[in-house]
Order: sequence, then structure tokens, then C-alpha cells
Amino acid sequence: MVDTISDRSERRFDIDWLRVILFGLLIPFHVAIGVYWSTYGEGINPNITDDPDERLAIADEGNDYTAESIDPASMILHWMHQWRLAALFMISGMGTAFAFKRRKWSTFLIERLQRLLVPMIFGMWTIGFASNILTGAIELEGDTFADVLIEFLFHVIFTSFVFWVPLFGKLIALHHLWFLWNLFLYSLLCVPIFHYIQQHPEGGFAQKLRGMFSLKGGLGVFLVLPVLLALTEVVFKPWFPGFMGIGYEWVWYLVFFIFGYICIISREHYYQFIEVNRIKISATTAVLTVLFVLLRIQQHNDGVPYMDGGWLEVGILHDEMTILACFLHSFHAWFWCLTVFSWGAHLLNKPSPYLVYLNQGVYPFYIIHLPIVFAGLKLAKEFEVTNIAAVLFGSIFVTIGCWLAFEMVRRTRITRYLFGIKSIKQDASIVPQDISKL
Repeated sequence: MVDTISDRSERRFDIDWLRVILFGLLIPFHVAIGVYWSTYGEGINPNITDDPDERLAIADEGNDYTAESIDPASMILHWMHQWRLAALFMISGMGTAFAFKRRKWSTFLIERLQRLLVPMIFGMWTIGFASNILTGAIELEGDTFADVLIEFLFHVIFTSFVFWVPLFGKLIALHHLWFLWNLFLYSLLCVPIFHYIQQHPEGGFAQKLRGMFSLKGGLGVFLVLPVLLALTEVVFKPWFPGFMGIGYEWVWYLVFFIFGYICIISREHYYQFIEVNRIKISATTAVLTVLFVLLRIQQHNDGVPYMDGGWLEVGILHDEMTILACFLHSFHAWFWCLTVFSWGAHLLNKPSPYLVYLNQGVYPFYIIHLPIVFAGLKLAKEFEVTNIAAVLFGSIFVTIGCWLAFEMVRRTRITRYLFGIKSIKQDASIVPQDISKL
């Protein structure tokens, strides 16, 4: 996550708005992958019928509701997944750059501990327990209160232990909260670099980073930075598929995080660059999107996970197609980030009385939403609502549920702390009186 950027002399409303919008997309995305990919199991997928004959018909049609499918809905989800999280890690890096201008490194780390690890651990124990109940991983039917308490204590002990198992531990323990853990590790790892630049803002190292936005012909942004992203895929992608921030994704998202930081320490050059080149960026992104779709279809036809990685499982270290996939995947994600940020800077750098309120809701919505997603999918299945109707129903249900939960947890100091809601000093010139009390 990224702190709200509230310093009036530096405030970028577009970054705040994009933070809200991109995290808002999390709700329909997580609902949709439960409908079209059966990500949370067939038991709560409203598209999966319990009738064996209908199941056979679905199988004959080749629509098995998995992430490997290439029907239009699935392809849209694939497309969104390639850049949305990358953009959020960039926004986190941007927020870090602003934060380091106003904080000592020790203060920054203490804040990271409080705003990332406290909500993560609390969510792992509580929200994770609720999620396991709704997906059937924990069966409580017929249990007494004492039995439920014992189950909860076992969940706390188990997740606290398994969390430390390399690679897969955090997937089992954290579920969707892996983002917080990755972001904390990135912040911890990069503190020495950020502190050095803070102490030497006009030094050679900082100047070289800013120089990316002034290279002739835009080569720094259009070529050097995405090539660095692609090289991380070339090195790490053959060994393990990217999934929930592990495998090659761990390094890949770290690079996006650093790129976001570079954008803000190069603020004047960065915003000038994306404004001048906005149309060129958008046109290039459109071409890369077509190529991405074609390669994704080729992946489906060949049965080789060009985009996903882990090619050693099919006996490939690298070939022409995997190298091509590494570069196309990184360039596609990078240019979509540039497109989102360039249009955001052009259209969204405006104050709003509701932006402070929405920013405070990002943490609680993110932490709470997944078990409500499961509940919404179970209801959709119960009422036989399928496909896009199920996505719409689930998204509305989750949004209302998260909003009600947010309204409850934001009202006490303890719950605000546990859900990572930062106290924001309202500016009367920006926030009307009725909103400033929120």
C-alpha cells in the first residue's frame, strides 16, 4: 500500500485517485476470477452446476473455468492482471519517495511496521479464519462456542508457524494479504538506497536515475526501463511460475516499486515526459495489447506457459518463444502503467471532498473484501445467478459489505490501528465541513 500524499506543496491528487481506482478494481476482479476461473473452488463458483450431465456438456465445450481458458471474459482478466498490480507497486514506490522527503529512515520503518505488518497479521488471523469457513476449509457445523474458539486458536498457531515456510508458506497463511508482506520487504530492502538519495539528492547516483527521463528520443523510458524488467523475467521466469508475488514476480514487482520511486524523485521531468508523450504511449500500448492477446492464444494452443513462467516443468530453459514472451510481457505491463499514469496525470490531478474519505477506505476494503467475495459467490450460486450477472451481483454485494465494515472499524482508535487507517489532518480549503468530520 501507499500512504496518502497529503503535503499540500507536493500533493498529487492523480496518484491518490489512481490508488483508489486500482484498488477498487480488486473487487470485480476477485469476484470474476471466482466465476470464470474457479479460483476459490468449484463449490462456490455459480457457473459450476451440480448436475453431472450439465458438467459434461461444459467440459465438451472446452470451458472448464480455469485460468488457461481463452474465452473473452478470461482474456480480459488476463489482460487486467498483467498491469494492475504492477501499477499499484509503482504507486507504492511513488508514495515512498514522498514519505522519505518528510521522514527519517527509522521513522519510515516504524510506520511501515505499523501500517503493513499489524494489519497483515491481524488479517491473517481473523479475515483468514473467516475465509476458510466460507470456502469450507474449516467446518464448524454442529460445533459449540468452545469448539469454534479452539479452531480459531489452532488457525492462529498454524498460520503463524506456516507463514515462515519458504515460498509456499505465505500463500497458505496470507492469501490476498501477500501484497502487504511483499511491500514491507521491498521497503526494508530499499531503505539504504532511499536514505542515500535523501542525503545526496543532487549526487551522481540520483542524477543518473533522473536522467532516464531526459535521454534522447525517450530511450530511457521507452527502452531501458522495460528492458530491465524483461531481464528479470529472463533470469527468474524459467524456474518457477509467478503467482501471488512469489517466483519471478517477487523481483519483477520490486523493480516496479523502484521505478515508482524514480518517477517521483524525477518529478518535474517525469510529469513533463508523460504529458508530452501521452498519445505516443497510448498508441504503443494498443499495439502491445494486440501482441499480448496473440501470444496468449499461442500459449493456449501450444500448452506452454509462455506468459506464466516455470518452463522447466515442460523441459524448456529458454527458446525463441520464451524470450519473446519475457520482453512482450514486460513491455506490455510497463506501457499500460505509463498509459494509466499519463492519463491520470492529465485528467485526475484535481481535489475532491470525497478523496480523503475514499483513501481511508482503501486499507479496510482490501483487508476485509475476500471473505465477502466468497459469501457473494455462495449467494449467487444459491440463487442461480451466473456469468456477468454473477460478477455484477457479487461486486455490488462486496462493495456494500466492505463499506459497512469500513464504517464500523473507522470509528475507534483501536480498530483504525488494526486496519491500517491512517489519521489524516484535513485541510479546510480542500475538504468541506461535512466531510472533514469523517
